[in-house]
Amino acid sequence: MATQDGSDDIRTLILKSLEENSHIRELKFASDSSNVVLEEMEGGNLNYVWRAFSSSQPHNSVFVKQAPPFIKCLGEDYPLDSKRGHIEHEAGRMFISLAPNSVARPYYYDSKRDLVCMEYLDDFHVYRNELMSGLLDKDITKKIARDIAIIHRDTHVGKIGESALKQLDEKFENTSLISVTSQYIFTKPFIRDEPTNRYSDVIRGKLGWIYEDQEVLTAAEKMKEVFLNKKESLIHGDLHTGSLMVKESDSRMIDLEFTCVGPCAFDLGCLIANYIFSYYQHMMTPENNDEHRKVSYVLVDICHQTVAEYLKTMTSHVGDEDTYVANFMTEVAGFAGCEIIRRILGTAHVADLELPSAPGADVEALGAGIRLMKAYHRIHNIGMLMVIALMLS
Repeated sequence: MATQDGSDDIRTLILKSLEENSHIRELKFASDSSNVVLEEMEGGNLNYVWRAFSSSQPHNSVFVKQAPPFIKCLGEDYPLDSKRGHIEHEAGRMFISLAPNSVARPYYYDSKRDLVCMEYLDDFHVYRNELMSGLLDKDITKKIARDIAIIHRDTHVGKIGESALKQLDEKFENTSLISVTSQYIFTKPFIRDEPTNRYSDVIRGKLGWIYEDQEVLTAAEKMKEVFLNKKESLIHGDLHTGSLMVKESDSRMIDLEFTCVGPCAFDLGCLIANYIFSYYQHMMTPENNDEHRKVSYVLVDICHQTVAEYLKTMTSHVGDEDTYVANFMTEVAGFAGCEIIRRILGTAHVADLELPSAPGADVEALGAGIRLMKAYHRIHNIGMLMVIALMLS
């Protein structure tokens, strides 16, 4: 048996699981465990992630995630239901049935070993890394927006009705991960002495912007209520540029374990927030500043195109369309503000804002998040959102 990196006990679990499922066409190479190479991969706040491939034909690969009974990035003192892979597998099956080529193909879920196996996206790259490098493709932007809009549209209460949505809510009952979102996006970052929060010394000097502004704290509570109580459609639940893989003009969503029935605006708010991170990374990079500023301007266009493409595709709604869209964008702004702040003060940071080459990007982004939270109730379109977030003239 050939192996690379990682824990022997997890290796054994994975190899046994792959062998038991080698009847699946993509896993035939795993019928003989001596032919399987396991390569542990970096990343993942919740799970251990691996690439399993044939030693004789390395292009025969699958992606494996194994869920420990705790939040991996925080350790065993932070327990978490290890059955979250079941949600990810079922979400993958549903997403790909509604929007083909929107996600990595799911192969199987092993409930005995808390393990999910799916397509390995060979030659795809993490979208965040591409944006950080200044590689922008507006066709990718549009495809991402269309994919999530199709899923929202075809599972929306306005299209399928209350009864069908209730059944969907029961199927994707995701109590543990909804609690993680509630705590780590809407609650803990807004508590001054929360032990899981972490931030730079520069940001430490700006904490009063959050903790001494009741308007910001109240907005976080209101957005948490919307997230927890608005049952609208099936959502990805963790849609950011690190949970998207891209190749040329193609894209795939990954990390579907947070999928649940919730507010559509949450997905779009998180995505727009991550484009804003990339905007400030490039805007605050002094070296070759003219080129980086050009990238920043394109990212503003990308935010506009994302919303336009989404709204063109997501035609399901309840009530008057103009009123629905205005309220939707209000929620997008509020959720974007929360996502920005939690990525700077909370436990899960983003690389865009921590590059030595972009000093001050985190401070500028924090200001954007605060402005959005203080003004979200007045924001009804993407133009106003960008003006307030980026202080555009």
